Amino acid sequence: MRLYHYLEAKWALDDIRRRRLKLSKIDDMNDPYEWKCVRALDEPSQWALEKTEIEIVEIYSVQCYSRSWNNVLMWSHYGDRHKGICLGFDIPDDLTREVQYLESPELVENVADASTEEKIRLIDLLMGAKYHGWSYEQEIRVNASRTDMDEETHQYFVDFSERLKLREVIAGAKFSMSKGPIEDALKGYPGDVQIVKAKRSETRFEIVVDENGFNADAATTGLPFK
Repeated sequence: MRLYHYLEAKWALDDIRRRRLKLSKIDDMNDPYEWKCVRALDEPSQWALEKTEIEIVEIYSVQCYSRSWNNVLMWSHYGDRHKGICLGFDIPDDLTREVQYLESPELVENVADASTEEKIRLIDLLMGAKYHGWSYEQEIRVNASRTDMDEETHQYFVDFSERLKLREVIAGAKFSMSKGPIEDALKGYPGDVQIVKAKRSETRFEIVVDENGFNADAATTGLPFK
């Protein structure tokens, strides 16, 4: 499955050079309802859900991706207002989890009395459901256990591999550098990686490929916000 991750340019270039991608800690993510989309009406059950959350947060992190590379809002919110870079990866389907978008938290009764199937369903919701207002992200997740912490950044990363294969580097419509820094970061990387320059469409609210590439003149290629 081809999936996309939006970043500021400096972090994207650093990730390409180091052949790695930062993991997101669940309690640091931007949705305050992460792991809180299920609410138990029974107090002991709610306490059990909260205890499980604490345990999971200490062990697991998340890789967050989008199905789309050309979403205007994603570029604005995660791609440094179109100045950043979107990385396209090939990831095995069996590692991925599609996010469910909910209108409101799901209310449940006594979790202890639930069937095994129901408990699994609730865990799936907790690990991969969000408020429907985030649905524009078209988010796909890969859960990952944390291993060694990077001593320099105090962050956790996952290395590029056959299970996280870089295939595309898409520079945003307001990306201010030449193609050179991307090519330098990719030196020695195995496999074919396509480098693309983006621009805004003249006829739709959409980001499209700039066929003139990095040498396009802003006045003639419709770069945004000029």
